[in-house]
Amino acid sequence: GGSPVAAEIASRSCQTMLYADKQALETDLKVSLLAIRERELNLYTSCFRNIGTMSGVFAGFAYEGCCLASYFFPPDSSTTMRSTYLFVTTIAMDLNVAALFAATVCAALGPGLALRGPDGSMERAVEGLALEYRITFVTFCLGVFSFYVSASLYVIIMMNWLMMVLLLVLMLFSLHFTVSACKRIYKKFRLPAHMAVGGNFNVDGSIGRAVGAQGAAK
Repeated sequence: GGSPVAAEIASRSCQTMLYADKQALETDLKVSLLAIRERELNLYTSCFRNIGTMSGVFAGFAYEGCCLASYFFPPDSSTTMRSTYLFVTTIAMDLNVAALFAATVCAALGPGLALRGPDGSMERAVEGLALEYRITFVTFCLGVFSFYVSASLYVIIMMNWLMMVLLLVLMLFSLHFTVSACKRIYKKFRLPAHMAVGGNFNVDGSIGRAVGAQGAAK
């Protein structure tokens, strides 16, 4: 047989190679997991940019309504109705500006944290964007609804009875069609919380759950 020294050297060399292989495997796994999470990051970033664009459009319309519509009010129009119109239009503008600001900040800071942050920043960025997206989306929807209410009040103030009724019916039909379309699309693409799968993996090797699914599973 060989000498004890040679056997010890061979044993240490084997342990070193195993450790190097393990480190290489862990590195490859981390790269693969980051690639999966990057897809989620890009998804939320794209959604924030889309919401920010549309919020900016609606905020601009509401601002024009606040600044210019008052010059066209009939002199005999109700002061209460005019005040209500300006109040609702301002709310519509504020909600859309809030959605725009939140979407812009999240789209800028989220990817920055994921790219330049310490280890684990990708996970933190994706989970944070997922939570903020829900709040921003609800804010945007409330802003759009306020915009509908503002347009209805403008019609009531500016138009005669016949045109007012026709335009209100048209706007109610448009609102009903929009809500129905949103419900149909939501039911078609709805993903229950307990079925949502995230791009992260747990220590025991099980697949991680998306944000909000952990609480539903408990």
